[in-house]
Amino acid sequence: MKMNKIKIQVFTLLVLLLTSVGCDDEKFLTEEPKTFYTTDNIFSSETQLDQVLITMYSALRGLSQNAQILGFGTDIFDAPEFRSSGSFTDYSRINAESGQFEYIYNYYYQTIKNANTVLSPEILDGVTFESEESKAYVLAQARFFRAYCHGMLAELFGGVPIVTELATVPRYDYVRATREDTYQFAIDELEAIVDDLPETTTQGGRLVKGAAQHYLSEFYLALGIETSNSAAYDQAIKYASDIIDGGIYELMTERFGTRMNEENTVTGGADVFWDLFRLGNQNYSDGNKESIWTFQYDFDAYLAEDGASRLEYPRYFGPVYRAIEGFGGPGDPNGGVGEDAGGRGVAFYAPTPLTEFVIWDESISAGDQRNAEHNISRKIFYNQVGDPLYGTQVPQEVIDATNVGRGWIFPIFYKVNTDKYEGLDQGENRSNMFRDIYAIRLPETILLRAEAYHRKGENQKAADDINLIRERAQCDILATAADVDIDYILDERARELFEEENRWATLLRMGGTVAVDRIREYALLPHVGLTLTFDYNLWPIPQSAIDRNKDVKMEQNPGWDR
Repeated sequence: MKMNKIKIQVFTLLVLLLTSVGCDDEKFLTEEPKTFYTTDNIFSSETQLDQVLITMYSALRGLSQNAQILGFGTDIFDAPEFRSSGSFTDYSRINAESGQFEYIYNYYYQTIKNANTVLSPEILDGVTFESEESKAYVLAQARFFRAYCHGMLAELFGGVPIVTELATVPRYDYVRATREDTYQFAIDELEAIVDDLPETTTQGGRLVKGAAQHYLSEFYLALGIETSNSAAYDQAIKYASDIIDGGIYELMTERFGTRMNEENTVTGGADVFWDLFRLGNQNYSDGNKESIWTFQYDFDAYLAEDGASRLEYPRYFGPVYRAIEGFGGPGDPNGGVGEDAGGRGVAFYAPTPLTEFVIWDESISAGDQRNAEHNISRKIFYNQVGDPLYGTQVPQEVIDATNVGRGWIFPIFYKVNTDKYEGLDQGENRSNMFRDIYAIRLPETILLRAEAYHRKGENQKAADDINLIRERAQCDILATAADVDIDYILDERARELFEEENRWATLLRMGGTVAVDRIREYALLPHVGLTLTFDYNLWPIPQSAIDRNKDVKMEQNPGWDR
């Protein structure tokens, strides 16, 4: 059973304040409510706690589609010009009161609160578990989520309050820990539970040991950057190697899965990278040996009960071919609205020059399958029946002229699009997909280890790791030790993990001015560089969080006191 088919029930903890009464009839006066929930009776079974865990899975699934998480406004994608009113395209309007920061900050703390609910001793005392093993797995999942959220907060916001108890009354006295201590807390939590997670699972989306090992590698790497401690890099390498060399996971190098004998119906052609993103191929239990952790989506669940079980990628990441008379996909007679036009795109997000062109230059990526036409489709065809140009490719200069002032024409990335849509006979309109997505895929772990090797000065080992990925992609040009630096690693992450990784977390954990330097260099819109007149390497603590914390002053991050 997929996770998204498990009914999600939301439990709300109600705090009951009971007043002690000085009399002999204490037992008679003790309230034992039967018709509403209190902290004493809300949880009694493992199944009820599991519903809270599922709520956390669902929450992080939702956050995984958040544009800011994926890298909106970074070096990899932004809003095209005709949608440039978004606040992350104009730094003159981005500040500590911007809603994107508050939303993500609160989202992680809401998940931490849910994790602390499961872990609360008062609640656990009243719960019956099927076995000690199942209890350990429930607690391990909750502690994983608590660790993960603190680690993400540290990467994005720096040192934050470490919250390990369920608050039953309002608090206004939270104290920011250091970034180092926040990373260390996340590491300690993950190390405490890593052996209580199973190696594999048949239930799609559930946490496994490899997920904890992956984030241990990432947070140790981040700790090493923060402290300049080489021993932290050793630990990052160790945990990544447990995954890479552990015999459970391996890169998929041959075609596999539900469409292994098919090609892209729009462009023709296919390869193993294309297979990785086809419906039904994302889970380890589907035979995908590089899948470590996934978020679950499903069309039947979407129809039945889970309206969030949809991927809006074709809509948000799709170009607006249908708005341009005479343009469309190959052989499309319908004004660009058919399947072969990349879905019903509205172009909220578009690739930057880095991800559209720079990283695919022939001097770097000759032969790279990830840039093949069936993976990134750059061809647009005249599709007006009767036009003398019908069926011929639109020249780039015509595309460029049409894009002036708009920017709504750009390549179709088949990682976030499809050539076959579900539900067209049930009201769907090519805006959504219903396939699972990766939370962690083995190449990201490999690139973490490569970065740790590089930071230790072992560039040949870093190049060897990068080449595991480039060889799978059949690149004609492999990395050398002399090639490897942080920019090379970030470019390789963009080639492999575009629209998969948490790009903001990746850039901000680098420290220094890595994030702003790359944004200034590769920004999609010119005014981004013009308005980014200050340096920063952390997002601001939301002003609302600072204002609420009235009993203890919470300092703002450098660069945002503006």
